[in-house]
Amino acid sequence: MATITDEEAHKIVKLLRKNSLMFKHVSEEDCLPLARRFREEHYKYGEEIIKQGQVQEQMFMIREGSVERIRQYKKKDPESNVQQFGNPNSNRSIGSLHFLRCDPAFSTVKCRSEKCVAYTLRSDEFQAALKSSPTLSEGVIYSLQREVRGLSKIARRTPLTRQKSPPGANPIVATSIAAGVEAFYRSGMNAYINSHLMGTKVAKLFPDMHVQVPIRMVYINGTKGIRSYLDETIDPFDYPNPGIVGFAMMCAPGLGMTPLSSVLEAANAGHRNPKPLYWRWVDGVSARGVREILFAAGLNQATDYVQERVPSEIKSGQLRNLCASLTTGILSGYLSHVPHNLSALKLMEPDKGYWQLFKEYAAPNEERMPKSWSARNRTAGARILAVVMPRAVMTRTVQIVGTFILLNGGIYLMRDSSPF
Repeated sequence: MATITDEEAHKIVKLLRKNSLMFKHVSEEDCLPLARRFREEHYKYGEEIIKQGQVQEQMFMIREGSVERIRQYKKKDPESNVQQFGNPNSNRSIGSLHFLRCDPAFSTVKCRSEKCVAYTLRSDEFQAALKSSPTLSEGVIYSLQREVRGLSKIARRTPLTRQKSPPGANPIVATSIAAGVEAFYRSGMNAYINSHLMGTKVAKLFPDMHVQVPIRMVYINGTKGIRSYLDETIDPFDYPNPGIVGFAMMCAPGLGMTPLSSVLEAANAGHRNPKPLYWRWVDGVSARGVREILFAAGLNQATDYVQERVPSEIKSGQLRNLCASLTTGILSGYLSHVPHNLSALKLMEPDKGYWQLFKEYAAPNEERMPKSWSARNRTAGARILAVVMPRAVMTRTVQIVGTFILLNGGIYLMRDSSPF
């Protein structure tokens, strides 16, 4: 632990007033005696600076390096918060709201660079400074008053690829029941989507449900289970490129469940594809893999991401879950629609290539182009429209929204009463 020079004390004053909400409205003259009470401490990669739940006796101002702040989950608690402090956003304060009376630390903070350097202030030193300077105390109180007055909602900042599934959030029984109900809804909606694509009447709404229901249960449990397993066993920051690892973890459930999803899709296409079911599922599998990544990421990480950002005025967990499922269902349904259409067309017309299917799929849009355009421009416009506003996009979006609400909402409602 190193003492602070006068030059560093003046730097700390600026950092306190800029980056710590407690000192934003404290004058430099009142901050300087407090800054001289700080000390400098060094930490190695992976070393815990603060441990969640333990008595917190210091506040920290990160001067050099990167640290990660992690809020650990309680059982069946869907809330989480992962924040990275340090380069390029260094000089952030940590722990200033818990160290005055040595409250239990809210989160764990770890050094995530080769070396971390922090300015630290002990609780007893802070209390002594407050007692010796009434104007410092007044400035701190006023700063906190301004912060409370301006706080209108909880700011959640967990990145999309760092969302984690809380332990116990997806019990098997609750997930299976929700998936079984959703299987009928999904099958009926797929029948309508396929009729839009092919321009034919709706075929059977619920074909091969003895196959669809159990596979759908396995599929949804797998989508949730793979995510939970990866979250528990892999820390992206153990690798040189944590962003890439986090993205791969987000894609893995969708890719892993693509074969099962393909069997479900194939069960709806027996009237157009004469191949037996055990071989039919392969048709369209590559486009379906892209769709499954978007679906699983929307059902898992994106729903949690949006739920964190639902306005704090909405207190009900069920309503927050509904808002998140509705939002991510719309996004996932829209973004996954073209891959879904191509996989469906390939399944029903397996002898044609994807590019040929896409051209045929986009061709009807040429009638929607201005008559004054050249044939080449009309074709290009039709293909752009097929991507931006594809056929049956509303039906597909309604399907995904309903799926997310039935699955996430059903699991949320039943998870506390599920035996396992």
